[in-house]
Amino acid sequence: MDLAQEFTSAAFRIGTPLLLAAMGELILERAGVLNLGIEGAMLFGAFFGFVAGWGTGSPLLGAAAALLAGAALAALLAVMVLRVKADQIVAGMALNLAALGITGTAYRALENHFLRSGGASLLAPTFAPVLFEQTLLTWAALLSVPLVWYYLERSERGLELRAVGENPAAAEASGVNVSACRFKAALAAGAFAGLGGAFLSLSQTASFSSNCTNGRGFVALAAVVLGRYSAWGTAAACLFFGAAFAARDRFQAAGWNVQPEVLEMLPYVLTLLALVFALRRRTGAPAALGKPY
Repeated sequence: MDLAQEFTSAAFRIGTPLLLAAMGELILERAGVLNLGIEGAMLFGAFFGFVAGWGTGSPLLGAAAALLAGAALAALLAVMVLRVKADQIVAGMALNLAALGITGTAYRALENHFLRSGGASLLAPTFAPVLFEQTLLTWAALLSVPLVWYYLERSERGLELRAVGENPAAAEASGVNVSACRFKAALAAGAFAGLGGAFLSLSQTASFSSNCTNGRGFVALAAVVLGRYSAWGTAAACLFFGAAFAARDRFQAAGWNVQPEVLEMLPYVLTLLALVFALRRRTGAPAALGKPY
């Protein structure tokens, strides 16, 4: 594999968790709910996916557990913002902190058991490699892009969801159950984010560590804005950020005479610059995004 193919393969691989999380976030934001708890959902997915995969010896069952864990945390967010009418930003950040504390404490309690049992080796990347040595989850992430695009832009349910995000009062007057629509969108977002976290612990590293998501949820949020709330644009933004992370790793492997902290900052600095560029123009955000109803 030549250098260009190796770099492209790394960009797709690193972009996979971003793409999965961002597709779910796109669905929820188009319904008018801002989910800052995406980082926590990814962390839940990474932890519970790892534990389930270690316990069963099956990465597929681990991925299923991660999907359910992410959806459960998103359901809690939905209850807080749809029923209790909590501030969406505060609720999301609270869930991130809760997820960080729960997973970190639980893993420290179980860590010695994992090490004694050697269970992490059961979670080696066993998803069948295909073109560019990608995993099944990577191809699932890529397939989700046209599916999400079709759902949002061409299906009747997608039209209802977009109407809820633009004008929930008008959508309700036409017979759409706004709360049910947003709740289902939240479950989908959590499931996608959980799968993104599962990729980190089941396929990319075959291990779990406290805060292993390392801000990727917020990068996925930025990708939705940079992609102007479209499936194809969001996918392109995720691959751009994946390439930024891949470039950082390439520079580190090449032994460049640069402070490691500077290289670690590179993808996040590019994320901020991309957001500044995107926010200079109309982003295309739904009119009711972040507004309680």
